[in-house]
Amino acid sequence: METEELEYHRLFRGVTGFRWWKPLVALVLAALYYFTLSLVFGIVMGPVLVLTSGVPFGDMTAFMENFERLLVLDTQEPLSLVFGLGSVILMIPSVWLALLSVGIRPLGRAWSVALRVRWGLVWKTAGLAIACLLVTNGLSIVVQMLFFDSPQEMAAEMPEIDLTAAMWSLLIVLLLVPFQAAAEELVFRGFFMQVIGSWLRSPWLAILLPTVAFALAHIYDIWGMLSVGVMGLIAAWLSWRTGGLEAAISIHVVNNLIAFGIMASGLSGSTAQESETGGSWVSILVQAAGLLLFLVLTMVIFRRGGYGRTRIDLIQVPALDPEPRIAPGPHPGHADGPAGEARP
Repeated sequence: METEELEYHRLFRGVTGFRWWKPLVALVLAALYYFTLSLVFGIVMGPVLVLTSGVPFGDMTAFMENFERLLVLDTQEPLSLVFGLGSVILMIPSVWLALLSVGIRPLGRAWSVALRVRWGLVWKTAGLAIACLLVTNGLSIVVQMLFFDSPQEMAAEMPEIDLTAAMWSLLIVLLLVPFQAAAEELVFRGFFMQVIGSWLRSPWLAILLPTVAFALAHIYDIWGMLSVGVMGLIAAWLSWRTGGLEAAISIHVVNNLIAFGIMASGLSGSTAQESETGGSWVSILVQAAGLLLFLVLTMVIFRRGGYGRTRIDLIQVPALDPEPRIAPGPHPGHADGPAGEARP
């Protein structure tokens, strides 16, 4: 039989054999798979760190110091990017394994209502994201120079740059950031959103709860978390309204590429990702304006492209017997029961 018309956050309910507990089990399994894969990844990266750091073998103090350095993304430490971005990318196989374990198939159900990535929508929104975010970041720099830091102060804060390390970092960023951003979207705008949507018809909690979790997952100051939250909210709304993750992935990838490019240049005053973002309410407003412009133009592209935002699935249900069974008893008009026994 056909399901009701399902929006993106309700797609788990289009799976044959869906039960309310399956998304909950999938959440637990995804966490376990991610912990296991991260542990293996850390074990593999340990020897690499030892071999590339020049730390004498057996010097555990120096080893731990270098390992802690890996935990901070720094474009002057390319290995930290491999470790940090690679750790996030592991969320993709973790979610896939969890979905397969509870029978939520196909895996494309997590990407869009088309049960796949709609690449045409990805490329169109990626170009739009580049235009919107370049303008937004340019305005942010101008605002910073006019109201907060003078060009001389910004130049004085710029760190020394090892060009070789910066170039290696940019190469790693170009290779890994698309997967890292897609992984975060798959978890926060896909998996979490669809788990909540499998229980609640309204999209609002499915949009808001993952957005808060996404902001809190970034260890920034209040301005940094608000910035992440604004982007997460726009991405979540677009995922629901367009029936897939394509626009959210595009804006996330472009945003991170620009952010890492600024880090590599030292324009932000540091080549490392720091908890103090140096933001302000003005920068948040500028960013929100750019993201809202992206939202409006994305919806124009979406409507003109004729992409769907809902789907109807066919699911198997227990068949009903078309002919009702007649219990043993006398035929109509007969007073006697089976085998000639009298019926009271």
